[in-house]
Amino acid sequence: MIQLDRAAPLPIGDQLVEALRYQIASGKYLPSERLPSTRALGEQVGVSFHTVRKAYQRLAEDGLVSVQRGGGYVVVERAVLTRAERLERASTVVQDMLHKLVGLGLGDDELEYVVEEGVQFFQRPGRRRSLVFAAAYRELADSGAEQATGALQERVAPSVIGKLPDDMEAVIAPLPSLGQVRIARPDVDAVGVVLAYDDALLERVARLGTTDTLAVVTRWPDALRPLTTDLALRTGFDGRTRSISLESTRSAVQAICAEANVVLYTPQARRRVRPVLGEAGVQGAELAPALTAGSLARLREALAS
Repeated sequence: MIQLDRAAPLPIGDQLVEALRYQIASGKYLPSERLPSTRALGEQVGVSFHTVRKAYQRLAEDGLVSVQRGGGYVVVERAVLTRAERLERASTVVQDMLHKLVGLGLGDDELEYVVEEGVQFFQRPGRRRSLVFAAAYRELADSGAEQATGALQERVAPSVIGKLPDDMEAVIAPLPSLGQVRIARPDVDAVGVVLAYDDALLERVARLGTTDTLAVVTRWPDALRPLTTDLALRTGFDGRTRSISLESTRSAVQAICAEANVVLYTPQARRRVRPVLGEAGVQGAELAPALTAGSLARLREALAS
């Protein structure tokens, strides 16, 4: 239940917004679920329905809920952020929190105590499950595990299919790899998911001619063949494809990118490839696989703890 502190320096409306954010993030209200009416929630927490409506409107502006015909508010499916994006946003939140705590007069020892107490409060009780996202290559497993972790709100470890851990309790895998996973580990519950790429990016590749060149840059070599094969199947591109991993020399990566009409790189290669593209004077685009909304819903239904 939401509890508001009228003696706190944070305005009641802001407290309500933050409380609703937490309830949505923690799964109290799931995607497509309607929030309580403004009057019902207002009576529950002891504020006017005008205050609740303003809070809902702020959530709508932030893309957390949508306004339905008739005035209701429904939680929307949110795109899962990458690990880098989550850490960047979290850093901003933590810095803001620390400034407020220092402003209250807390010393270093008190700050450390408050943070540790908060972490312990959010730790899940009991034994943690061993969940794995398995894929044909390392980078796809990393991306899938990050998104599944965000969807389930518990850690999902990445693994390539040929090195599945012995102690896993459930495995998530892209549909094309689900059969391999079930053969390798018939004793473990398996859930198949669909990963999609940005339509506009795929269309950009599909519009390339047979004399054009596509460059694909990955972090690790094991992604090169399956990723380029997948791109060809999704786009029908049959021109020249040059692929390279960042284990190659910087000059080799730069040379391949400089001769390409379109350069695509994986999220794991982003930090190192962007400076190389800048030096070559080439524009690139990130090829990030995303779990579809349907797959995210199925994961929550099948594996939510």
